[in-house]
Amino acid sequence: VDFAGRAVDLEKLRALANEFNLWIVEDACHAPGGYFTDSKNVKQLCGNGSYADLAIFSFHPVKHIASGEGGMITTNDKDLYDRLLTLRTHGITRNSTLFQNELSWAAGNATAVPESYPGWYMEMQELGYNYRLTDFQAALGLSQLKRADSGLAKRRLIARTYENAFRGQPWLKGQSGIVDGHAYHLYIIEVEDRLGLYNYLREHKIFAQVHYIPVHLMPYYRNQGSNEGDHNCAESYYSRCLSLPMYPTFSPEDQDFVINKVISYYK
Repeated sequence: VDFAGRAVDLEKLRALANEFNLWIVEDACHAPGGYFTDSKNVKQLCGNGSYADLAIFSFHPVKHIASGEGGMITTNDKDLYDRLLTLRTHGITRNSTLFQNELSWAAGNATAVPESYPGWYMEMQELGYNYRLTDFQAALGLSQLKRADSGLAKRRLIARTYENAFRGQPWLKGQSGIVDGHAYHLYIIEVEDRLGLYNYLREHKIFAQVHYIPVHLMPYYRNQGSNEGDHNCAESYYSRCLSLPMYPTFSPEDQDFVINKVISYYK
């Protein structure tokens, strides 16, 4: 998972996956435009398929590229690509190279067997889903794509401003910081008295958020046997994390207001 926009070093994971014959599915929903640099000093963009078998992106309204809802899967594997095309449309394919029924039957047992499958023909080869974007969503997504680079640059500028403002503060236990290739879907700080700061910011109409509650402590997983203490790092992080406003239209004046309120809470 490229959490908060920070790209995972998939080269190292690939070596592990190869050793144990595992797949790699990269959750790149937070990281369009993000990258890591591999051992050959090559920038590897999130979702480019160099090391992961599949990569998943989200077009939810809060993501870098929004289409209202929906998402995208990328892969460099042709067999996986063909399977995904089939699954997204009710298990139906119109790719004649994948057809299974005999040509003569597909043509309706015509007297003269045609050289190719008729234009109307398609096959439902397995149970699938209706996972197609609407034309409206696709058009909105394409318009957002045109602004993706400028939006990413703005996110990185906002992150740098937060980093410079909070560096060295005694109450700060951690922050996203400046990392090459970070896409900054989120900017997270780790602080003492997280609840107090959260409520204080809300009083000043600053709507910070917490990302995320440890999934193993949700009731469903507790009922499956998970307990507190099973994942100490995640639980410790959850006790301190707070996501500050981060979006491309966030003005310098508004960011200064947020920074000043955060600092003033601990004075």
